[in-house]
Amino acid sequence: MSKYATLGFKSDKVQIAVEDGEQIMTIKFKGKIDDADPGVFMDPTLEEIHQQIVANSLKEVNADFTDLSFLNSSGIKSLIKWIMRQTELGDDQKYKINFLYSSRVTWQQTSLKALTYLAPKTVVALPV
Repeated sequence: MSKYATLGFKSDKVQIAVEDGEQIMTIKFKGKIDDADPGVFMDPTLEEIHQQIVANSLKEVNADFTDLSFLNSSGIKSLIKWIMRQTELGDDQKYKINFLYSSRVTWQQTSLKALTYLAPKTVVALPV
């Protein structure tokens, strides 16, 4: 069982699951995020994940969006908040965020690549 099994979120439309690996955490987004205000569940979930990354001195996290069919602009806002929280950390606590996306899904490629401009040294978008 993952030591991060209690982190994440699940509803009838979306699942955010957290898995651990050697010095790297993977956050898997699955389903569809089209709620009017996904920040209600995304903001606290990403904040709790952020706190665990910092508490465990992790230096890298994969955010895998390949199984997410849709993410609305309000969901993008939650990702922006997470990136901005990461940029506020001291250099010794900063961690790299790898946004993993499917090159076959246009919104993933364009939106996730655009987010890398917020923190180009620590946020990257990678096709898988």
